[in-house]
This record gives sequence, structure tokens and C-alpha cells, in this order.
Amino acid sequence: MKKIKRREHGFSVITLILVILIIFVCFIIFSAFTGEDTTSTIDYQNYFEEELASTDNVALRYYYTQLEEPEKIMYTTILENIDSLKSGTQSIKFPSSVSDSIIENGGSGDENYFQSAWDAVTLDNLELFFVDTSKLSVSTRTSSFLSYRSYGFTLSPQSGMTYYNSSFNSEEEVNNAISEVQRIANEVVANATGSRYNKVMYVHDWLVDNLIYDNDNSANKDNIYGTFINKKVVCEGYAEGLKYLLDKLNIPCVLVYGDGYDDNGNVEAHAWNYVQMEDGNWYAVDTTWDDPIYVGSSNSIMPNNYKHKYLLKGSKTFNVNHVSDGDVSGSGQNFKYPELAENDYEN
Repeated sequence: MKKIKRREHGFSVITLILVILIIFVCFIIFSAFTGEDTTSTIDYQNYFEEELASTDNVALRYYYTQLEEPEKIMYTTILENIDSLKSGTQSIKFPSSVSDSIIENGGSGDENYFQSAWDAVTLDNLELFFVDTSKLSVSTRTSSFLSYRSYGFTLSPQSGMTYYNSSFNSEEEVNNAISEVQRIANEVVANATGSRYNKVMYVHDWLVDNLIYDNDNSANKDNIYGTFINKKVVCEGYAEGLKYLLDKLNIPCVLVYGDGYDDNGNVEAHAWNYVQMEDGNWYAVDTTWDDPIYVGSSNSIMPNNYKHKYLLKGSKTFNVNHVSDGDVSGSGQNFKYPELAENDYEN
């Protein structure tokens, strides 16, 4: 009986050791297949947070600050990989820290983290105009081992496509377009001098004097390429143009989406801006609706008091015919906009 007991005890210990070894080896294999090197992303995120803390322009990353942690990591990863996006075809694998933060916060891989991150990126950063969002695809991989679960996210072009919009066919074309947009915008802001009010008015007037409202559904009608190169855009192009110029002047400016109501009560989807002035308050600017109107056959432009009708307005004036909506893509992410001053700005 003693020998039998020894054999049973020895067999049990060996079995336990083998089970532990198998679990350990499986975990190593599982980690090799599902883990990703997150060092570069973590370094980038730390730099990003430090950069954000070092500026007094709260509008540069206004929508980023409203994201949950998984979305923030996706946002910073997209920015880190802008050069990869210029290729039109390269896939971007999001780091495992996205999965870690989802699990830590009790979420799941089924939630639409990417759409919120992408919305915030394109609201804060306007040089992704070459990307056609409808051609992007995000795949989610769920891996499970015992009680451990992880999610992997990869951003890729849809099958057989590049994710360029119809105006671009190569990385060289994209880089040339970005350089040309920057060149023209830099020329504009170089002439914007004086007080903050004078700078805002100057770039506002440059836009309304140089742009034509697009009624032809042209390519790039809703981005800064259309604003500075084609000079033919819809309301988004006007609003993005103002933000792009004021970002260069370090004047806080955010994009706002919602509905605009004309004098007959007709409603249309619309975009405009909120700008923070030196008094710390936010005021609304609708560059689109300030675009000059010609009178009769004389071809005379309406005077400046009409051209500035929607320049730096408070809520009492502006909200009569503008209603904001923070769900910019219909995904359920409800961004919050700055609170407008009640009264119009007084220079």
C-alpha cells in the first residue's frame, strides 16, 4: 500500500507540473499570435499628451479630449500613421493597448470605437482630405483563451480598392496636394496681422471673397483641398478653411455641425465654426452664409455689414437659425461643443 500511495502521489505531482507547463506554453503561443509591440505607440501617446498640455490652444485637440481611452489610442495611432495612409493601400494594425483599455473599462469589441476616433481625428486634423472614408474597412479579431479575451483591430482599404478619394492616384500626388494647400494657406495667414479680431476678420474675408459655393457636386467640395486649390466648396469647405487658417494663427477654432434654417423655415444640414476670442468666450462664425451676394443686374456686392452678418456672433443672434448636433456621422457619438457667449462679440 505504501508503494501504491507513492506511485499515486508521484503521478499526481507530475501531472500537475505537466498541466502547468502546457498552460504556460499555450499562453506563450497565444501571446505570440495576438500580442503586438506597443512601445512606439506608448511613446507617441506620451509625447502627444505632453504636446497637448504645452499649448493654450484648446481647439487643436478639442474632440480628442472627449474620447474614451480606447478611442484616444486609435486616434493617436491614426495620426502616427498618416504617412502610411498616404500610400492608399497600407493596413494599420492598432496596438494591443486598445484591447487592454476596452477590457479594463468593461467594454467589448462590438462597440464602434473606431468611428468615434475617426470622427474626432477628422474634426481636429484637416489634412486627411485625400482619404475617402467610404473605402475604409475596420476588421475586428476576437481571441479567447480560458477566461482571457482580447481584441485586435486593423484598418484596411476595402477589397480591391485604394482609400484615396477620386482626385488622387498616388502618394506623390497626395504629398504635392498637401504641400500646395499649405503654401496657399501660409500666404494667407502671412497677411493676417494686428489684433485677434483683425486676424479673424481677414481670413474670414479672404474665404468669402475667394470661394464659390459649389452647386455641382464637385470633387473635394467638402475639404481644404477644395477650399485652397479648387476654391469651390460647400459649407464644410468654408468651415474647414477657416479652422485651418486660424489653427495656423494659433486662434482657437472648432468645426460645428448641425442644421441651418433659412428665412422661409427650410432646413438643411450645415457646418460652421466657433472661435474663442481674447476675452475667453466663444463666438459663432458662419463663413458660408457670409459669402457675398450680387444685387440684380448691377453685379454689385452687398456691403460689408451684410458680409459680416454671421461673424463672431453670440447665441442670442446665432441660434435663431442654427441648431448644432454633436453626432457628426450618425454613429451615436455625441460630441459637445463649446458654450457660446450670449451676446455678439464687441471689438
